[in-house]
Amino acid sequence: MDINKKKASPKSAIGMFFSGVFVLTLANILVKAVGLISKIVLNRVVGSVGAGYYSSAYEIYAYLYVISTSGLPVALSIMVSKSRARGRIKEAKKIFDIAFIVLLVIGTVFSLAMIVFSDKIATVIGASDTRLCIIMVAPTMLFICLSSCMRGYFQGYQLMMPTAISQLIEALIKVGLGVLLALWAKSKGYNDYVVAAYTILGVTIGVLLGMIYLYIKKLVFKENDFIPQNLEIDNEKKSRKQIFKELFSIAIPITLSSSVLSLTTIIDTVMVQNRLLAYGMNELSVRIYYGDYTSLVISMFNLPTILFYPIANALVPLISLAHGENNKKKSREIRDLSLRIINIIAIPCAVGLGVFSYPILNLLMFKEDSVSRAAPWLSIAAISVMFLGIISVTNAFLNTAGKQKLPIISMIVGAFAKLVSNYFLLGKIGILGAPISTVICYLFASSLNIYFTVKHFGKLPSLKRSFALPMLSSIISIGLSAVIYIGMLSVLPQKLSTLIAILLSVIFYVVVSFKLKSITIDDIAMLPNSEKLIKVLSKSKFFKKLVQNR
Repeated sequence: MDINKKKASPKSAIGMFFSGVFVLTLANILVKAVGLISKIVLNRVVGSVGAGYYSSAYEIYAYLYVISTSGLPVALSIMVSKSRARGRIKEAKKIFDIAFIVLLVIGTVFSLAMIVFSDKIATVIGASDTRLCIIMVAPTMLFICLSSCMRGYFQGYQLMMPTAISQLIEALIKVGLGVLLALWAKSKGYNDYVVAAYTILGVTIGVLLGMIYLYIKKLVFKENDFIPQNLEIDNEKKSRKQIFKELFSIAIPITLSSSVLSLTTIIDTVMVQNRLLAYGMNELSVRIYYGDYTSLVISMFNLPTILFYPIANALVPLISLAHGENNKKKSREIRDLSLRIINIIAIPCAVGLGVFSYPILNLLMFKEDSVSRAAPWLSIAAISVMFLGIISVTNAFLNTAGKQKLPIISMIVGAFAKLVSNYFLLGKIGILGAPISTVICYLFASSLNIYFTVKHFGKLPSLKRSFALPMLSSIISIGLSAVIYIGMLSVLPQKLSTLIAILLSVIFYVVVSFKLKSITIDDIAMLPNSEKLIKVLSKSKFFKKLVQNR
C-alpha cells in the first residue's frame, strides 16, 4: 500500500475535527431523542412501578459507568492523538493495549460487584425487588468499558463516526428490544420487577452489539492511513510504566470531576424511596412516585443540556487561544458573550418547561395519571435548567484557566446541599422535596462557580443584558403564548393547542428579545455564514429596520 496516498493533510485534519464535532452533536441529539422515546414507552408499557425498578438499577449502572469510563478513554484519546502527531503509531497501539487491559479489569470487577452485591445495593436504595434488574444490567459494565476504550482510540485519530454509530446502535436496541422483551414478559403475567428486568436486558444487549461493532471496526482499522502528511514514522516508544503513569495522571482529575457531577442522581436513587417510606407512604405508592419522577421529570429537565454543552466545549479552545495571546480583552468578550448566549437559551427553556409542564408531558404521550402526578414536580425542577446553563459555561471558564478543582468544590457543596435538603424535605413534604432539593443543589453550585469566576476573572457582564432581559423576554413571550393556549383549548384539541403555543412562544421570544435588545443584529453577525441569514431576515419589515439601524 502507498501510505502517502491517504495521509491526512493539516487542512483535512481540521475538516475532520469540525465534521466530528457535528457528527457527535447530531448523534447526541438522536440518542437523547431515542432515550426520551424509551422513557415514554417504558411509562406506557411497563408502568410507573416497573419504571421505578428500571430507573433504580439503571442509575446505579450509570454512576458506575461514569466512574469507570469518564477519565481513561479521554486520557487515551489525548495520548493517542499526541503519539499520532509524532508518527509514533506503535506507541499509540501500545497505549491502547494498556488502556484496554485496565478497562477490562475495571469492567469485570464492577460487573461482578453488581451481581455479588445486588441484594445489598437493592436494600440500600429501599427497593429489594430491584435486585433482578441490577443483575440483568451488570454485564453492561464490562461491555461499556471495552467500548469506551475503542471509542477513545478512534477519537485519538479524530474519527468520531464509530462512536456515533455505536451509540445509536446501543440506543435503538435499548428501545426496540427492550420494548419487545417487556411486552413478552407482560404477556406471560410476570410481576412488575420481572418485566422491568427483561426491559433493562435490552440495554445490556444493545451495549454488547455496539461493542461488537466497534471491535470489528478496530480489526479492520489501518493506523498508517492517518499519519499527518510529510511526517515520518517515529518508532520510539514510551515504556509501559510511563504510559500507565501518564494515563492515570490525566484520567483521575477527569473521573473525579465527572463522578461529582453525577452525585445528584445517585443521591436521589439512594434517598428518595427510603425517605418517602419514612414520610409514611406505602411501598406501592413510593414505587409509583419514584418511577414517574425518574421517567418524566429527570428526563425532561435534562433535555436542554443538549444545547448547553456544545457551547461550553466550543469555548475551551477560544478562551485558551485568548489566554495564549495574553489578550485579556478578547478573553473577557468571549466570556461575556457566551454567558449571555447560554442565558438566552437556558432561561426560556426553564420558564417554558415550568409553565407548560403538563401540556408538554401530555403531548409526549406519557400516561395521563403519570402526567398529572409529575407535572407539578417538573414545574419546580425546571428552575434548575437556568443554573445548569450557568454551570456549563463557568466550568469551561475555570477549567480553561487551570482551575479544574474549583468546579469540583462547587459540585461537592451542591451535592451536600442536596443530601441535607433531600433528607429533611422528603421526610416533611414528600416527593415535592426531590425537585426542590435539585434546585437548591444547582443554585449552590452555580453561585459558587459565579463567585470563583468573578474572583479569578473580574466582574461579570451587565446583569441587565445577560440575565434581566432574557428573563423579561421569556416571561412576556411565554406568558402571552400561555394565555393564547388557554383560549385555544375551547376550540382545538389539547395536543394541537400545545404545539401551536410552543411555536408562538419561540416566535414571540425572538421578536421580544430583539425589541428589548437582549439579542441584536450584531449578535447574529457573529454566527457562521451570518450574511445569508441577515439577508433572509431583512426581507421582513421588522428585521429590515433593525438591519438598517445597525
